[in-house]
Amino acid sequence: MKIKKIYDAADGSGTPGAIFTATLNEKVITKEGERLDYLMIGVKGAVATAAVVIEDFADLINPLTLRYGGDNRLVLTLQELIALSVFYYGKKIAVGENTDATGNNFVGGVKIPVYQTVETGKDLTIQLDRSAVTNIATETVAITGYWDTGEENRKPIHCVRVAHTTSGTAGIETYGSRIVPKGKMIGLIIAQPNGFADGNIDVSIQRVKILENGEEVAGLNDLADAVSLADIDYVTPSVFADLLRPYRAFDFRPNGFDAKANELTLQFDVQDVSDAIVILPVIEIE
Repeated sequence: MKIKKIYDAADGSGTPGAIFTATLNEKVITKEGERLDYLMIGVKGAVATAAVVIEDFADLINPLTLRYGGDNRLVLTLQELIALSVFYYGKKIAVGENTDATGNNFVGGVKIPVYQTVETGKDLTIQLDRSAVTNIATETVAITGYWDTGEENRKPIHCVRVAHTTSGTAGIETYGSRIVPKGKMIGLIIAQPNGFADGNIDVSIQRVKILENGEEVAGLNDLADAVSLADIDYVTPSVFADLLRPYRAFDFRPNGFDAKANELTLQFDVQDVSDAIVILPVIEIE
């Protein structure tokens, strides 16, 4: 097992990570073992002028792109990385939200599944696109690679964000694009701006259907079937809950749906029209 930093400040530095005040261009991740199992990520930013809520701070990485041999494996914003981490591992992260203009916001302990065996002649590369956040400065980021950890029976993960605007008419919408045919879809995470709340039942997507070669194989209800990524309290919400509030996760483990052998498509029951949503299919590469 080896644990090696990918982005960090120099040893002995008081800075908790590499400077992230501009986009960090694509770089090759040095091979430190046979398999890169996962990444650990932390991000910090100083608050100035006015407090910044944590969900706005999480726009800072927009997105992180991890490639293997030129193939996109992860293309996710910081907030989406957190959603994937909590969905896949079922663990919370460290979150700090400053309430005035004299401290810092941070997130840490974000564990991102990779599980890629690195072959000779193929590189793993990473790129961090930075999106400026109002009233946040002196940003830093720390990313560490965990190699050959001994976790068994894990397959490489593909999770690339797909932005979509829902239909302008309430009712069933057929989403035309095929789920990327890389392997088994073990989860489906959907970020939607309008979800269930006290007094609100008109959500962006009330139901989701999965079609396999045109035949419905899953009829999912947002209220019954979505897995909670955080304990949501609508009266006094936690900072952690605020980060994950938009995300609805459907868990298909252990078997999943084979997107490689079959053409998988989606249908949405739209009840809050023309919403900007993001679809995150979580795929185990076969």
